[in-house]
Order: sequence, then C-alpha cells, then structure tokens
Amino acid sequence: MKKFIILLTIIPVLIGSSLEAQNKGATCYQTQIDSICKAVFEEWNIPGMAVVVIKDGKELHLGGYGKTSYDSQGTKVTPETQFVIASTTKAMTAALLATLADKGEIKWGDTVINHLPDFKLYDPWVTQNFLIKDIMVHKTGFRAYATDDLPHFGYDRDEIYTLLRHIQPTYSFRTTYAYNNAMYTVAAKIIEKYYGMSWDDAIAKYLFEPLEMHSSTTGKNAYHTSARLAKGHRHFKDGDSIRFELRRDTTNGYRWLSAVAPAGFAVTTVKDMGNWLRMHLGKGEFNGRKFLSKESHSYLFNPQTITGADSGSIYNYAQGWTIEQGPNGRMVRHTGLAYGYTALVTFLPSQNLGIAILTNAGNTTNPHMAIAREVSELIAGTDTRDWRKHYMDAFMNTPARRDDARKEDSIAPKRLDLYTGTYYKADFGEAKVTLENGELQFSIKKVNVALSHKNGNVFTMVVPGAGTIEVEFFPGTNVPFESLTFNIGDPIGRFYKNPI
Repeated sequence: MKKFIILLTIIPVLIGSSLEAQNKGATCYQTQIDSICKAVFEEWNIPGMAVVVIKDGKELHLGGYGKTSYDSQGTKVTPETQFVIASTTKAMTAALLATLADKGEIKWGDTVINHLPDFKLYDPWVTQNFLIKDIMVHKTGFRAYATDDLPHFGYDRDEIYTLLRHIQPTYSFRTTYAYNNAMYTVAAKIIEKYYGMSWDDAIAKYLFEPLEMHSSTTGKNAYHTSARLAKGHRHFKDGDSIRFELRRDTTNGYRWLSAVAPAGFAVTTVKDMGNWLRMHLGKGEFNGRKFLSKESHSYLFNPQTITGADSGSIYNYAQGWTIEQGPNGRMVRHTGLAYGYTALVTFLPSQNLGIAILTNAGNTTNPHMAIAREVSELIAGTDTRDWRKHYMDAFMNTPARRDDARKEDSIAPKRLDLYTGTYYKADFGEAKVTLENGELQFSIKKVNVALSHKNGNVFTMVVPGAGTIEVEFFPGTNVPFESLTFNIGDPIGRFYKNPI
C-alpha cells in the first residue's frame, strides 16, 4: 500500500515537471522567434509586419511589428491587422476546387470544357484536352505573366477569361513552367458555377467561415473600406540602405488586383492564417471537423511542374503551392507580392510546423524567407547557414537592370492624320486614334494617352501600371493604314479599321 501511495505521489510530480519543461521550451522558442522577427524587421526597414508560427496545432508565436502606414493614419500592427496576401491567395482558390472534388462535382482529370463549354484557348486541340488539373500549375504554354498588363487597360476578370482565346502560346502545352495569374480566373469560373455565387462570396462561405477566419475577406469588400487594412508601401534599395514609401496608386492597384482576384486578392490577418495553417497541418481537418478529405488535401501537394533545382533541392509546383524537396525534408510554401504587400505561407510536414508572414512592404519576400528558414532550423535544432545574411546579400547584390536596347535608325512617320481612325478587334473592342493639337492620342477602355513617335510606324504610349507600350501601325491596300497592334508581351493579333 505504501508503494502504491508513493507512486501516486510521484506520478503527478513527474507530469507536472514534464509540462513545466514543455512550457519553458515553448517560452524559450517564443523569445527566440520574436528576436529573429525583430532583427529581420529592423534590418530590412519594413514598415509593418505580422507573423504567426504554429507548432503541433498550437500557436508558438503570434506578433505584430511596426505600423500599418507611415502617414497620419498609421497605427500599430497587431495580429488582427489585415493585409492583402497577394499570390498566397492561389492556394485558397485551389482548396475551394478541392472542396468541389469532395462533393463529386468535379474530378481533377475532367476536361475544362466539360464544365465550362465557353472555355477557349488559342489552340483548338489544347482547348479540347485542357484538364482541371492543368489550370493552376503554370504549364498552359503562355509566356510568364501573360495578360498581366490587360487590367491596366481596364479589362476586368470576366473579360480576361474571354480574351484567353486570343493569346498565342509561347511554348508547347505542358512542356514549360511559366508563372501565370490569369488561369486562376478559369478555376474561379468553375467555383462560381457549382457554388452558384461569386468567387468572393464562395471563399467567404466555404473557406473562411468553416475555418473560423472571421477577419478574412477579399479586396472587393475591404481594399477601400476596411480601417484595419494596412496600406501598401514601395520597398527598395537606395545605395547601401533599404527605404520605403507609401504607395499612392491605389486606383491602379485595386483595378489590377480585382481582375486577378482568385490569384491574388484575399485579405486576412495572421491570427486567421493560423487556422489556415492548422487545417493543412491537420491534413484537411480543423478543430476535429473535416474541411477536406485526406485524398483531396494530399492531391493539392502532388508535384505537377518542375520549376528548378540547385545543389541541395528540387522545386516543383503543385496546385497553388511550391514544393521544395531538400536535405531537411519537404517545405511547402508560396509567396505573394503585389502593390505594396508581400506574404509568405509555408509549412514543414516533418516538423508539424507552419509559418505565415505578412507585410505592407513590396518588392521582395527575402525577409520572409529568412525568418522561415531561421525559425524552422531553430526548432529542428540545426544551423546550416546564416539565412539572414544569405537573403540580405542576395537582395543587395542583385545588379540593376541595364537597358541594352540598341538605338534604332530613326525613320520619320507618315503624316499624323493618316494614322487616325477607329480600329476594332473581337472581344477587345474599339481602339481609337485621334489627332489633338498636333499630337496623336490613343484610347481603349479606360486608357486615354498620348502617342510618342519611336521609329517609322511604331509609336509608344505610357499606360499607368503597365509602363511603356509600343503601338505599331500597318499599311493597307486601299487605305494608308488598315490595322494596328500594341505590344503587351503577348501576341494578341491586330485591330482593324474594317472588322474582318
């Protein structure tokens, strides 16, 4: 009996000691993680940043640093501060498609036209054979960032979906990785069809609500109205230092982000992102409830496209995620960068560890990667390199872009009034060229800008958000000029004075 009493006395002591040790360990990690975050925040001169670290389903760190903006309206960043999360939205759109797979509405191997009869790409064979699993893995055949300039002209999400049929491919289908935002509008169309509501409403009802992400929404509902949304800043090198300044181009930002919303316009907090990470670390389960089946959840991370390799790792793209397979195991991640906001969401299954880092500083996600690498190695008990120095050196030593374009022999233009007229292309609409006060003006959709002569029948225009765009005119048989095209990097074909 005495032995039994002694054992009963010892067991609570041992349990208490174990819990105390765990708590001390967690507290130690929290202090060290906070130190890493503060150091990176200060080294990179970031205006505002929020970080959440989830380990074994629990918050290991949750913190805010800096200010929501550096103007008179700026307040302290907290875990409840909202940020635009840019391309980390892609994984959420992919998860919504996976919920439809669980419901039996779609199969990843289905052709897109089986669900969207109006879907059309430039090549008829590709259109007929394009599968749902092809939509989000960046092997469509387009050049990188195809159609990204079109929102700056005023084309919206639905119009860009239609314009995909005019974009001539640069590569053969399924052969080459080329990152792209526009194809996520196709995924959104499928989501909208089966949920019977807009993508914005579907992500709120079928993702944010079940994952209890109560402060999450989309830019449509927050960009101009939420007092909790941090303001975007430019973030750039200035000699040997890094500076930032508040972005003022919010009209252009909203227009562009709205047009690619399923690829980049979710708005959330790190507090909510903790739940997003918990679901993934739980292999589709959240708070004891199934959000995704294990099969659908696993499929999201099946490598689909090789994106690169180095001496230690190989990189693949899956359904809205980058998969890095290296000597320390698998790192699932995605970065985001758009209009003064940057984000990183990552989890390491072998460590049961998830990290989300959101900032209101544009230009690079190197500081995010430095934090993620340092934190994961801290918890793993490894120390392979000084990641803060590695990512800072990579950023600061990037050479400035050089303009290697040769100066062309200048050929005078024809009489300016000969270029004027209304040019038309199906689905793109009308492009008007007028002569005002001795200067050519080009207008299409929301763009109305001056044309400057470059060489021969080639002119340039400066489109806010898109930069300098070339416009080329082509002579006709019965008229001085019968057609034109403008160079947005994608071969879009010609606009004709007499529609053909």
